[in-house]
Amino acid sequence: MAHQSIEPIYSCNSAFSPFKTFYSKAWPPVLLWSGRLVNQILHPEIIKILHGFIYRIRFLGVYIIIGILSLLLELAVRRQLELLGTNFYISASLSLAIGIVFAFFGNVYFNFRIPPTRRNRAFLYFVSISLFSGLLQWGVSRTVIDLEWSYEQGRFIISGVLFIVAYFLHRRFSFRDFKRVGVAIYANGVENLNSIHERIGHYPDFIHVDIVDSSFTSSPEEVKTYRMETIKALWRNQEIHTHIMSKTPSIWLSEVLPYSDIVYIHWECDEDIKTVLDIIHKADKKAGLALTMKTTLDDVKEIFKQMDAVLLLTISEPGYSGQKFDIEGLKRIEQLNELPFRDHFRVCVDGGINEKIISLVQVEDVVSGASVLSHSNPKQQILRLQTSGRYEVL
Repeated sequence: MAHQSIEPIYSCNSAFSPFKTFYSKAWPPVLLWSGRLVNQILHPEIIKILHGFIYRIRFLGVYIIIGILSLLLELAVRRQLELLGTNFYISASLSLAIGIVFAFFGNVYFNFRIPPTRRNRAFLYFVSISLFSGLLQWGVSRTVIDLEWSYEQGRFIISGVLFIVAYFLHRRFSFRDFKRVGVAIYANGVENLNSIHERIGHYPDFIHVDIVDSSFTSSPEEVKTYRMETIKALWRNQEIHTHIMSKTPSIWLSEVLPYSDIVYIHWECDEDIKTVLDIIHKADKKAGLALTMKTTLDDVKEIFKQMDAVLLLTISEPGYSGQKFDIEGLKRIEQLNELPFRDHFRVCVDGGINEKIISLVQVEDVVSGASVLSHSNPKQQILRLQTSGRYEVL
């Protein structure tokens, strides 16, 4: 039986891939050739497993590589300064500063790709956390490490032990402006899911599934929840976010929960919100509330603490694809971000998202449907969205 062609997440062969686009200019050709060789030798199922693993640890993996390179650079600079007779504290401080700057810009350009307008704040956080980490490493080295060890040995060992602390602090503060981009697929739709998968591959950070029934809109197509199983099988390495547009969302839960990571229901439904959210949580899934532009935030504040996520629909008529972004949505996003318990939940924006709008939307997740699926090169468009419209300049 002939092997099926499986499109890798970071393929070196594909005509357009993030691996090739962002790394080919910086990585030696031998690594690109190695990637091609791996794709030709290994069984497609093994490649699929490897790609899934790489996808899940991609930020951490690149962070480790950049961290090792920055540490090597720091130690090399320090050694050269010592050979020139520079004072220990001056050489250690200067080399540490060079390593921090290298690590920051390495992560900005090759890992988290922070928009230019947010880099100043990200840099301040990065420097502060890095200095805190450096002081913590120094303190540990003075208490638990044999003082006969060299400076280089101590830096490597303590950095290796404490790097995970620094990583999570950087993810939480320095690189929090990184946006995840999801692609919307209608469960009611007639689109061929395999065709969509071929066009977008594993480039989206998550898949957003819209379910619309007759209680929500006047002219829905048949709700095809059986497509959920196919969607989960095709994008098994991505999170599946399911948005139920229904006055009675509970009737769909049993059919979508097995294949969903997050389930959004509407505040305007006719059922008890807390009861439905409890059902979702008891299934060990994340529960979210979908808000339209007509929903008043004061009405839903009390239930925010029970939610894991908020989906804000920035269009005039939810349930229909291809609408323009409602500029009033920016005010609504600002209101959400100013809530005192904002850190308790993620915010996702859906509706009219394109490469021009996305840089204005200060939330964790965004969803795009028509902007991606109607594009002549959907993968390229996803990359534009993931880089806040900056793909061409990278």
